[in-house]
Amino acid sequence: MSGSGNPYGGVALRRGALAYLAGRAVSALLTFSAFTLAARVLPLDAYGTYMAALAAMETGLAFSTPGLDWVTARILPEYRMHAAGRAIVSIICRLAGMQMAFYSCAGMVLYFDAEQVASLLRMEAAAPVLSLAGAVLAVEGFGRLYREQMLGALMRQGAAQSAQVVRSGTLAFLLASDWFAGREIAALDAVRYELMAACGSTALGAVLLLRETWSLRHRVAPSGDWTPPRRKQLFKLAVNTYVSYLLAFAYGSQMLTLIVARILGADAAAVFGFSTNFSDQVRRYLPTDLLRSVIQPTLIAFFSRRRDFGGFMLRVGLWFKSSMVLLMPVVLYFIVFGGMGATLVGGERFREAGPIVALMLVAGGFAPLRRVVELSCNVVLATDLYVRWGFWLLAVPAVAVFLLTAGGSLTELIVLIIAAEAFFNFGIILALRRRGYPFELAWGGMLRLAAWYGVGVGALVWSAPLIRFDMPTSIAVCLLLGVVGTLVAKPLSAAEGTLVSDWSPRGARLLSRIPAA
Repeated sequence: MSGSGNPYGGVALRRGALAYLAGRAVSALLTFSAFTLAARVLPLDAYGTYMAALAAMETGLAFSTPGLDWVTARILPEYRMHAAGRAIVSIICRLAGMQMAFYSCAGMVLYFDAEQVASLLRMEAAAPVLSLAGAVLAVEGFGRLYREQMLGALMRQGAAQSAQVVRSGTLAFLLASDWFAGREIAALDAVRYELMAACGSTALGAVLLLRETWSLRHRVAPSGDWTPPRRKQLFKLAVNTYVSYLLAFAYGSQMLTLIVARILGADAAAVFGFSTNFSDQVRRYLPTDLLRSVIQPTLIAFFSRRRDFGGFMLRVGLWFKSSMVLLMPVVLYFIVFGGMGATLVGGERFREAGPIVALMLVAGGFAPLRRVVELSCNVVLATDLYVRWGFWLLAVPAVAVFLLTAGGSLTELIVLIIAAEAFFNFGIILALRRRGYPFELAWGGMLRLAAWYGVGVGALVWSAPLIRFDMPTSIAVCLLLGVVGTLVAKPLSAAEGTLVSDWSPRGARLLSRIPAA
């Protein structure tokens, strides 16, 4: 199974991992550039409208994906390994056809009912922007289907990532041209740029998928004793996945952005959207997201092979802590130099958003924990826990509406998000333990790291009246404190250090409390 002819073997895995990492890194950089450029070339009220339009688009995408993406991820590799070429092409066409129909319907609903959506958001002037977002919804849905589901499941990461880079690169280029020309644009222009970028990426993804299916059409099945999964099993998988999507979306950033836009207006939606988008951009650079498609299958394979939950958690803990070590200097910077950081990213108009960004980054710290909790539930087939605890979070949007209509602020809303994330993640962790799965992440190391960062924050706040920090100096100081704090705190446990020492003895000595050899 590891030979060069196996599409999911070792050679293909290494090639796909390299293509994925390279494409993801470039795409993340371009997406972050587009995010910062949009914050600069759009006036504050137009940026709020743009954020609301993107939230409406993501809402449509979430509701028009009835679990078929997970069905694709589950069965397409199996078909690729065992089925004849015509059967592979047939299942691709059927899955693509069903999903494209859903995306088309969702896009038309938003396109033709934009005035009603704008009225619901109390942003009547945004109706043309929301109407155009309906077209983006359909085209972007097709693009994600081609590049993320089909090409990715067929282990054609190079093709998938090239289509993604085209999308983010086109959007960044269009926004950069306005920024360098010194032009401010309207929300409708920004959404038009989204449509142009989505069209280019979708067209390339379609061509690459057609080329792949054309090469598979005459493939002979390796054996005749394979039986495809039953439709009843696939239907159950789709329904459970869709329920999880809906629960996650109900308290997600898109829904909360729409709530903020309706109750507090476009300016507040701009600040909240800017903060959540920046937090999302930072999260995408963390190992729990950036390396997810490479590390997650490896961890699942480890548990499947050994059935060693303790060893699995040891490796998951390293994955989690690597993200937290990288995230904490960013949180430190925005806690101490929030206004300066918000200006650096979004321009002078977002200077006052610094404290909101800092709080949202703290909330974003739960994203790596959510990743490892979700993976742990899936690997032991305890997905019911993820759905069951997700139902509790349906209270978040209701509480958010009550909070904001009662005069609450964005700060209080983000505190609510932090409390909800803590309740959700640690509730599932306790439930896993009750089922006999010892979920342990060696929390002592993380507490030491947080304590040293707390000392750093105190020192910088105390010295602020005495020392005038400019932007380069503030960044350098936070990075230095991050390195020193990590080395002093030694966040890895002895067991984690022993595992790390297999490939980096020096790194293990620096980051853990194992005795020197």
